[in-house]
Amino acid sequence: MTFAPDRRTLLRAGVAIGTAAAAAPLGAAPPQDGAILPLLEHSAKAQISALEAQAGDRPAGFRLYSANWIFATFLVGVARLARVSSDPAFARYLWFIGDVFNHGMRGDGSPINLINADDQAIGDTYLELYAHRRNPGLILPLKQRLDFTAPYLTMTPEPRRLVWWWCDALYMAPPVFARMSNLTGDPRYLQAADTQWWRTHARLWDEEDQLFYRDARFITRRADSGAKIVWARGNGWVLGALARMFEAMPADFASRPRYLNLYRRMARSIVKLQQPDGLWRASLLDPKSFPETETSGAALFTYALAFGINHGLLDRRTFEPHVRRGWAGLVAKLRPDGILGYVQRAGDRPVPTRSEDTAPYASGAFLLAGLEVMRLGGPPAPLPVAEPRPDPSFGAPQPAPPPTPQTPEEAAENVRRDDEHKGVRDLAYDPVTDDPHWRPLLP
Repeated sequence: MTFAPDRRTLLRAGVAIGTAAAAAPLGAAPPQDGAILPLLEHSAKAQISALEAQAGDRPAGFRLYSANWIFATFLVGVARLARVSSDPAFARYLWFIGDVFNHGMRGDGSPINLINADDQAIGDTYLELYAHRRNPGLILPLKQRLDFTAPYLTMTPEPRRLVWWWCDALYMAPPVFARMSNLTGDPRYLQAADTQWWRTHARLWDEEDQLFYRDARFITRRADSGAKIVWARGNGWVLGALARMFEAMPADFASRPRYLNLYRRMARSIVKLQQPDGLWRASLLDPKSFPETETSGAALFTYALAFGINHGLLDRRTFEPHVRRGWAGLVAKLRPDGILGYVQRAGDRPVPTRSEDTAPYASGAFLLAGLEVMRLGGPPAPLPVAEPRPDPSFGAPQPAPPPTPQTPEEAAENVRRDDEHKGVRDLAYDPVTDDPHWRPLLP
């Protein structure tokens, strides 16, 4: 893909936007953020190109991508970018990915994999396509997977081991369940997610520091310094998950005040741990143990805090300087190709990072953060966020190129093929047009 305008110009603009706002007096008019969208488009295309290049190196027979959480979380950012970008490439990319995976999910068919939150994260992409296209087949495989999972989320009595036993899971699956309820009108999905969310919270929440342990193993473990091991990206997943839950959660949902209280408590804890460069360290309570910057957690924090300001959940005067410094720090860590560097690899605890370390999930979080920073100058927007209006043209392929001169044989074959396609249109039963009582198979 071709990147334009010049990346260095965008980079300078992005840093200037963040640093100028962070240094400006509180209450001053925010700077114009018009340079952010081109920067995000550039970074997204760079990540897509990198993924395509990596896929080309795989042995024959492998799919281009894997529908795992690493890729799915990138697509969350691409989907939100596609809503505001005038470049149709991002919508087309989402539609292409839906076709690649046939709107399905990973898993070997065993029950433990069918209920795995990491494998359900890709559901947000299918829900995004469904929101635009409203074709029920786009989310039937997802619905089947969530229907299978929901009873395990609400088992009574509560089992010894949970379905969502690690804090990352709260970003992967609950927003998908909430959005499924929002788009189908069936409250059971959000209710099931709500039950399991608070069971996970009860197991992993640290009341003293107002943060989450990654999983139960880390509750009693300590770093060499004696500090608690509280992982930045793990808490970024949770804070980002809360923002995404608010996107779809009804304003009158019974547990919403409880989520809001948790969100605000975490936000207050997170900003206290921000470092002088505007970012955070992999080990939140022990920054000296991993002094290198870490951008995936920082991108999630920046996104979630900006979301709270934009929707009136957090006080602007208190939190906007932290968001602006976080954004400036992130932009400063973009590599020359436009992809975010200093990303901790996939894992479960703090580890060192390097400038050349990248990952799709960090790129997705960077897109979410930038889109929210773009909106900081506007008035608070209502929640839940409205789903996209149906648009059958969303992700439509590029127009076919002009036909090349044909041989008589090719022309005859095209006539035959056109007649075949017309036969399909004329003779095939269509539930929408042929059944006067038609309704989607979804609630």
